Amino acid sequence: MQYDPVAQHDTHSAIERKLFLKVTLRIIPILILCFFINYIDRANLGVLFSPLSKELHLSASAFGFAAGIFFLGYLVFEVPSNMAIVRFGARLWIARIMISWGIVTCLLAATHSVPMLYTLRFLLGVAEAGFFPGVLFYLTFWYPRHLLGQAYLTLELSVPVSLALGSVVTAGLLLMDGVGGIAGWRWAFALEGIPAVLMGILVLFILPDNPDKAKWLTQEERDYLASRLEPDAGHSKADLKELKAVIFDSLTWLFIALEFSIIIGFWAVTYFLPKIVQERFHVGPVDAGFIAAIPWLAAIFGIALAAWTSRKTGDRKWHLLITLLISAIGLCVTARAESPVVALLGICFSAAGVQAAVPLFWTIPAMSFSGARAAIAIAFINSFASTAGLVGPWILGVSHDLTGTSRTGLYVMSAFFLVSAFLAFHVSQSRSRAEKGRAALDLPAGAAPQTSSVSIE
Repeated sequence: MQYDPVAQHDTHSAIERKLFLKVTLRIIPILILCFFINYIDRANLGVLFSPLSKELHLSASAFGFAAGIFFLGYLVFEVPSNMAIVRFGARLWIARIMISWGIVTCLLAATHSVPMLYTLRFLLGVAEAGFFPGVLFYLTFWYPRHLLGQAYLTLELSVPVSLALGSVVTAGLLLMDGVGGIAGWRWAFALEGIPAVLMGILVLFILPDNPDKAKWLTQEERDYLASRLEPDAGHSKADLKELKAVIFDSLTWLFIALEFSIIIGFWAVTYFLPKIVQERFHVGPVDAGFIAAIPWLAAIFGIALAAWTSRKTGDRKWHLLITLLISAIGLCVTARAESPVVALLGICFSAAGVQAAVPLFWTIPAMSFSGARAAIAIAFINSFASTAGLVGPWILGVSHDLTGTSRTGLYVMSAFFLVSAFLAFHVSQSRSRAEKGRAALDLPAGAAPQTSSVSIE
């Protein structure tokens, strides 16, 4: 019988598709729900801006600082948290993260002073530290590199959905103002923290640490997964040697600068969007919460369109550049527009652009590191870049206090999106240099040292 390599390849492809569909249906819905709850918690503070500021006598800049100090907790504890996820396992650590952030969110309902608000927001950042990079690292135990982007994109689609729904739900909870003699914003914090606690408990029982612990996989499927993941998913020890390697890798700092310049505008707009809507449409906080959901619905379309065209063309570089430029132009339109509808349309384009850019960006670091070093690198990049969440809302708040509007702050955020587009182009050139390095070392195509390959076609 003659050996047919084409037929054998087709057979392996069919087996792979069936297996990874099974994996996706088992773990991705759980992670989507975790992401969903996480970003609902993120969305609520912006909707609660007006009643919270009124009761605690917060200026816009003080509110921006309260929103951003969350990310200081992220910066301090994210790398240790992701080193812990390697040590203790994803199931236990992701559950711990969700339960603790849910408890702190509930405690925010008891806030009675500005210092207490700052303290609890910082503790919320400490509690959530490691969640996002932990989930991204967790995916590397289930998907080979060429499928990581698709898996992460599926999770990213839940972000704008949860931001939109979070705005609507939080606005609805404000209608409970006075029920039981309790302010509406206190009801919102108390009730929106409970799902995180419940989901964290559920994760303990239904999320396997890795394929070896997945009872719904056969031994043959585990063996096949191991053979497909072996080159990618290292199980090296997360120690100080790996951390040092990450810190002294120049790509790490380039990724930090790029992510910082992408998300500074995202977080500034996320927290101040209801305030901007109130400012332009002259409506109350409840109506502003409902209207603020619209840009995140547009972002769903942006993510889906960018994913489809990127997959069809095999391109990442130009997609990342274009989405970031769209984000910059959108905020400029919002800043200049006198019409509230045009201003909202600008934010819709900006939200669609930045939400499409984020998954395009994160596939690059995820494919540039491996094993425990990937967990540390992703956490290190995300924790330092997340300081943008501290700076962005504060800049927008100061701008509002000084000028009475958010226009100047939006121009600043637009400038950061332009910087991110430049950095994205610079990252794209790293692939050419990496290929030249391989040629000089006489390495086969696609081979690369553990921490120095970048692919952004």
